[in-house]
Amino acid sequence: MKNKKFKIGILALSATLFLGSCGGNEGDELINEIDIDTNATVDTDNQLEVEYAVPTPNELFEIIKLQGGEEKVGLVNSLDNKDNYVETSEKALAFGVYSADLAYMSCFGVGTEFLRYMKLIEEMGEELGIEGAFDEELMDRIENNEGDTDTLFAISNETYYDSYLYLEENGKGAELSLIMGGGYIESLYIICNLVDGYKENDPIIEKIGDQKLVLENLMEFVSTYGDDEGVSNMVNDLISLQDVFEASMGFEESGTNVDNNDGKLVISGGGAYTMNEQALKDITAKVTELRENIIN
Repeated sequence: MKNKKFKIGILALSATLFLGSCGGNEGDELINEIDIDTNATVDTDNQLEVEYAVPTPNELFEIIKLQGGEEKVGLVNSLDNKDNYVETSEKALAFGVYSADLAYMSCFGVGTEFLRYMKLIEEMGEELGIEGAFDEELMDRIENNEGDTDTLFAISNETYYDSYLYLEENGKGAELSLIMGGGYIESLYIICNLVDGYKENDPIIEKIGDQKLVLENLMEFVSTYGDDEGVSNMVNDLISLQDVFEASMGFEESGTNVDNNDGKLVISGGGAYTMNEQALKDITAKVTELRENIIN
C-alpha cells in the first residue's frame, strides 16, 4: 500500500488572484473567483502526495477588499491578551490569530500598530521554535516602510509563508496545524464582522459561504495530526463549525455535467450550498464563540 504524504498548498490559488494588490488597482472588480482544490500526485518515492490548497489570511483579505470590503477598527485581538497564552498549543493558536490580524491591518491599513504586532509574533515564533522565519533585516524593512500598505502586506504574507515552511521542514506539523486553525478562525471572524447585515447576492457574504470548502480542506490536513491533544481539540471545534455551515446554509440541486477536457473526465454540478440570512447569523455566532475560546 502506498504511504500518504500530506502537503499544504498555501499558494495554490487561481492565478487571477494576483492581478491586484491591497493597495487597489484598476480592474480589481474583475476578480471574483478563487479556486481551492485537493490534488493528488505520486512523488519520486512512490508515495501518494496530497496537496490541500488553503489560502493564507493575506490572500483571503485581499479577495474581500477587492469585493468591496471596507475596514473596521476594533476587530483584531488585543496585544494585552498575550499573557493568556502559556501552553504551546495556546501559543500556536494565538500565533495564527495574530498573523491573521497582521494580514488584516496590512491589507486595510487599520491603525499604526503593525510593528508592535510583528514584534509580538516574532517573540511567539521564537517560543514556538520558528526563529528561523524572522531576522533583523525583516524588522528593518518594516520600520523603513511603515506607511507603505502594499509593502507591509507583502511582508506579512512572506512571514506567514516562511513560518509555514519552517514548521513543515522541521517536522512541527502539530504546531503548523494549530497556527492554520487559529488563522482560519480569526480570518472568518473578521470577515463576518465586516458585513453590516444580510444582503442577497452580496459578494462578501458569498465568500463567507465559500469558506465551507476551505474548512473542509483545512480539516483534511490538520486531522493527520489528530494524535496531538491540542490538534484533536481544535479538530472538534472545526467539526462544530462545519456542522453549522451545513445545517444553516441552503442547498440548491442542479444537474450533473460530464465533460471531456483535454482527455480528462470532468464531472461538475449536482448541487451547491448557498448563503442566507440565518446562515450568516449562525456562522458569525459560532466563529465568534470559537474565537473567544482561543483568545481569552
